[in-house]
Amino acid sequence: MSSVSPLTPFSLPDTLKACEGAPGQGDLGDKPLRVLVLQAGDTAYDLIKYTGQPFAAISYTWPSDPPWPRLGASNDKSDSCAAYNAGTRRAVWLDYHCINQSDEVEKTAQVAIFQKIYARSEITLIMLEDVGFTSEEFAALLRSNLKANQETAALVRRILAARWFSRAWCSQELVLSRKAVFFLHNTSTSGDAHRLDSDRLWHCIEVARRHDGSIPSFSSPRGSVRDELVTKTTSWALRIVQPLECSDGYDKLSLVCNLIRFVYRFTARPGAFRAPSESAPTVELNVLKMVNVMAIVRREFSLLTANHGPGNPLQGELGFGWAGVPVHGDGVSDMWVPKDYEVARDPDVSVDGDGLLLRGVVASVVREVMWEVARDGTGLHVAIDGETPSAVAEFPSNEGWTWSAESLGLRDLLTVLARIGTGPNGAHSGDVPLHARIALAYVLADPDYKDQPEPVVGDAVSLVQGILGEVIGPLKYIASALKFIHRAGGRMLFSTVLLSEGSVLLVSGNAPHGQLRGRLLFQPFVVRPKVFSPPMAMTANSMILDPAPLDGPKAIYRCVGCVRGLGMALETPENAARRLRVV
Repeated sequence: MSSVSPLTPFSLPDTLKACEGAPGQGDLGDKPLRVLVLQAGDTAYDLIKYTGQPFAAISYTWPSDPPWPRLGASNDKSDSCAAYNAGTRRAVWLDYHCINQSDEVEKTAQVAIFQKIYARSEITLIMLEDVGFTSEEFAALLRSNLKANQETAALVRRILAARWFSRAWCSQELVLSRKAVFFLHNTSTSGDAHRLDSDRLWHCIEVARRHDGSIPSFSSPRGSVRDELVTKTTSWALRIVQPLECSDGYDKLSLVCNLIRFVYRFTARPGAFRAPSESAPTVELNVLKMVNVMAIVRREFSLLTANHGPGNPLQGELGFGWAGVPVHGDGVSDMWVPKDYEVARDPDVSVDGDGLLLRGVVASVVREVMWEVARDGTGLHVAIDGETPSAVAEFPSNEGWTWSAESLGLRDLLTVLARIGTGPNGAHSGDVPLHARIALAYVLADPDYKDQPEPVVGDAVSLVQGILGEVIGPLKYIASALKFIHRAGGRMLFSTVLLSEGSVLLVSGNAPHGQLRGRLLFQPFVVRPKVFSPPMAMTANSMILDPAPLDGPKAIYRCVGCVRGLGMALETPENAARRLRVV
């Protein structure tokens, strides 16, 4: 029996072809076409035309194997539905009934405006039909003095194990809704259901997380927020749907569009470009490529602030070395907005079959100092340029510095930079102490950080001792922003680099550690913050380019990795902004 080789992941021209289409409102308007209504005295719903009446939306999953008992009849062909058991007298919108399942044009148009349908609904009723609690178990969740203990964690985990929480389509329905209410089986009373308001579930999750930090958190509904007040980004939307399940992986493109309230009609479904044997990893890679290209075309550059993440499958791939994959917990990318960056200085960003065309600041990396900071049972240690780790004497600190892993990491970093930055009389000489003092100025968000080469005047040790003796205060912002230097096992891994224009930056990412010297550091204007201070714009992303352009007259530069950093390359007459084509 012969096998068909899976389709190769899209090239850049393939990706542009798959992304062809146009924004719009959908061919059939921006609202539901039909709703279900319950007439007085009836127990069956009638399907009628939608005329603007208030309605509740139903969110559910198709049954798995073996099937589970339904809460109502939320996806069969009867006239009843889950809303009857939910006790609502509103009109009801349920996709199976209210969209003509045999009309592909209608289905495509209505799917494209799901964000408008769920945001328009007064309430979303979520059916967790594979979860059942006894009356006693459910009452335990409703206690006013809910405890952060094993019992609460176990109950919450049973709810979060529902198949609904693993489905990408369901995730967008939750986020887009104004208000959500969950329903699950009451195993003490046959045919009955427990009702759990979403606010109560979020409270239960947060209490359980105090006992077990591995329990995931969820985005709360935002459908009642006006579109102009929503600043969620492509990176944020992709992070929600990327790890979840989807019958057709290409549907995640529609889900990302829905979450950012962008109505887009593809010329052809991306699935039309694939071979029957195309593997799930290939689909996932193609979706990542398409989302990156579509974001650039929309002039939304949040994924360029996420391209430094370790494990980026697009790193080094010809055509997509610049592209990004969401980093969990990365608030900088999640909250990217044009007003905070120098976007106006690059009015003609474009992507075509030859690569991404961007304007920005370019500098050569003249020197790289590698740092690894780690804490174990014996204390705090630092290794510089691959040397054997050495112990670092610690300072007494306010207990607030140990309340979170982020603040503890910042405390350790401040300690190391202060100790190393004591100058030639310390354990290190040469330019390493100077690099430490410059990095210290960045970490302290010192407004004089550009005053290199001596941004920290005086005794760095005394300065840091005083800071650590107080509460963390405003430095909590930088503690969170410094997530990009953290690695598994409690290590912090970063480099300080001297650039050809004379400045020193602290950087970390997926570019080859210890191999930055001689490379080009490229900071596109679209991800260069206008203000380098708390609470948001404290880091800048850079592409690391091979210095020699690829063959050909277009001077295309290959991106070998990306880093996030504290500090920005300075614009000087010798270091003027350039327009580069990057792949």
